[in-house]
Amino acid sequence: MIERHLPVLLDTGPLSTLCGFPVTDRPYIYTVLQLAEIMLAEGVIVEAGRGKIWRTVAPLLNSGDIKKASTTTITTALDTAYSKDLGLGERATIKAALEMELTPVIDDKDAFIVACRFGLHPIGFQDWIVRLVREHDLPRETGIEIVQVTSSQYPRMFLAHTLEMLAE
Repeated sequence: MIERHLPVLLDTGPLSTLCGFPVTDRPYIYTVLQLAEIMLAEGVIVEAGRGKIWRTVAPLLNSGDIKKASTTTITTALDTAYSKDLGLGERATIKAALEMELTPVIDDKDAFIVACRFGLHPIGFQDWIVRLVREHDLPRETGIEIVQVTSSQYPRMFLAHTLEMLAE
């Protein structure tokens, strides 16, 4: 295994984006794993196991390239107050981020706001890619490619600003 920096918790959406793009080439998760220690909360693993991304995620979990983030919290306000509005993966990601004091990468607006209400400082997928370029040696061209190829997954208004940040 390669030694990585920037431990991060991915919610199901960002994980799916990394595993699903580019469609005709090697998924971006392999590139990002060279720079970041990706951790998944148990709820994200459950959600990933139900989808197409599992064929990419399962071998990476089995090899230890992606780590499982276990939580000891049985129940919190996340499960009682937010169970109808946040998915299993989102709640599990927020719990794990709280327990492990890690930055969660969350692309769902409601989950992002709830994470902030719990005192976390989540980061959106595109901003995480910008951080990988600026602080962790992801080649700028690769960051631009990831942002452009995956832009259909995010609000269109973000693209120009994200590309501007990558050009700085």
